Amino acid sequence: MKSLTRTKRTLFCACLSLCAMAQALTSAAQTTVRLNVTAETRQKITGFGAAAMGYLMRPLDDTKLIDMAYGPESKIGLNILRMEMSPNLIGDVTTPWDTPYDWHGYLDVVRAAKAHGAIILASPWSPPAVYKTNNSASGGNSEEQGYVHGKLSQPSKLFTWFNTFLTYMHNNDADVDVVTLQNEPDWWVGYSGCEYTPQELHDVVKDYAGRLTKEKFNVRLLGGEPLGFNPEYYRLLLEDPETEKYIDLIGGHVYGNYQCKTNLNTAAGYAEPLGKEVWMTEHIVNPRGDEDTENRYNPTWHEQLLFAEDVNECLINGATAYVYWYLASEFSFIGDGKVCTTPGNVKDELLPRGIIMGQFARNLKGATQLKWTSNLSSSLTNNVNQNFEMSAFIKGDSLIVNVIDTLSREFNLEVTLPYYVDKLHKISSTEDALYDETDVEMERGKTFTCLIPARSFTTLIFHIDDEALSIAAPRETARPVMDDAYYTLDGRRIVNPGKGVFIRNGKKIVR
Repeated sequence: MKSLTRTKRTLFCACLSLCAMAQALTSAAQTTVRLNVTAETRQKITGFGAAAMGYLMRPLDDTKLIDMAYGPESKIGLNILRMEMSPNLIGDVTTPWDTPYDWHGYLDVVRAAKAHGAIILASPWSPPAVYKTNNSASGGNSEEQGYVHGKLSQPSKLFTWFNTFLTYMHNNDADVDVVTLQNEPDWWVGYSGCEYTPQELHDVVKDYAGRLTKEKFNVRLLGGEPLGFNPEYYRLLLEDPETEKYIDLIGGHVYGNYQCKTNLNTAAGYAEPLGKEVWMTEHIVNPRGDEDTENRYNPTWHEQLLFAEDVNECLINGATAYVYWYLASEFSFIGDGKVCTTPGNVKDELLPRGIIMGQFARNLKGATQLKWTSNLSSSLTNNVNQNFEMSAFIKGDSLIVNVIDTLSREFNLEVTLPYYVDKLHKISSTEDALYDETDVEMERGKTFTCLIPARSFTTLIFHIDDEALSIAAPRETARPVMDDAYYTLDGRRIVNPGKGVFIRNGKKIVR
């Protein structure tokens, strides 16, 4: 009898729970989120990219992958390619190559990306061994050997080595656009690496960065890539005029917890007043499991949405570019056919994460972020991993609103815009339908309401019908110019401009 009573009680509680759940879902479906987009602008988005590496950091050797990710017909739409600046010795670049990890291993893919207009970012994991305290390209020895950390012992040689690398790439028609001081200078590793404290990195730049022949190669210097966007690195480099003058942009990674996005926001606060870009240059989203198992990553759809949130959160917190880790792998944009074979890691085939990246990259390159508020949250907060997230941008005659919903219920989105709009192109990605595009009929106005699908990433592209936009829109305005330098219309600094249209001191210049 006690058992039967317990069973009835369990069933009764279960029924109550189901009723409550049904009511909650019905209520959620009727929920209206109100988003008010303003005309106040934030940062200009330079673009999106990935590292030209595959498993174990081997350089990609198939230019077909570059065409898939960067070409004019690409469904991913990347425009930044990251490569490793391997620790070769000065003078060694003329010797025969015996490893794919040297500079020559990247030549084909860099040339292919450049042909598609990509920006090339080169990051050193370690300077040459002879310039380090442990005489090794490794970041340090093992725990059993006493954690012998690898630090730079000959700082005067660092930028001479940079020049040798840039010369080699230039001579092989594979020019590099951005070089960084050091990959993850704040992280001890047993693989290739080199450690700097914020003060040590500052001192190297102050004393020796003048030796980097930036004008000769038309290259920009990125101020290091700390693992968790530690803002102390940027504060020391940018608050001192003797180092700030050498740093063209800053970058970092967002490994760790939510604090990384807050750190990114703080770093952007140092960089933006000086007109410097802020790049997020490496992250892996949600790798799980054991490397020896078949399903070590096998991302779920929820994790794909978390990747969309990761990109969105970086943009919200001030990033002007987002560069993912491997271009080809089971947890990235294109399949590599290795280790994990489910749910479709087929070699050279586009993966769902590539489609999601394309929803950002194909629509936001060159866009300017707009400030907004809603009845639930603000774009100026640093909250991460919310049930849903939003962002807004302006690009030419388009107003773009991104909405990421991770919950299993739909909701109404009521958007109020700063300009009159007369057309809407809607892109929505769900587990069952990736990059589903449709044109939505609408009357000219400043407000619009639509249904956002459950567990989706939705992009609303409104066409602006407003004559005032031709005067007020920031679509041809570069990032703030703090000197007499020339900038392209998409905000890239040009040392020796040729013929064309440029931005100088906030005005168009025709040469």
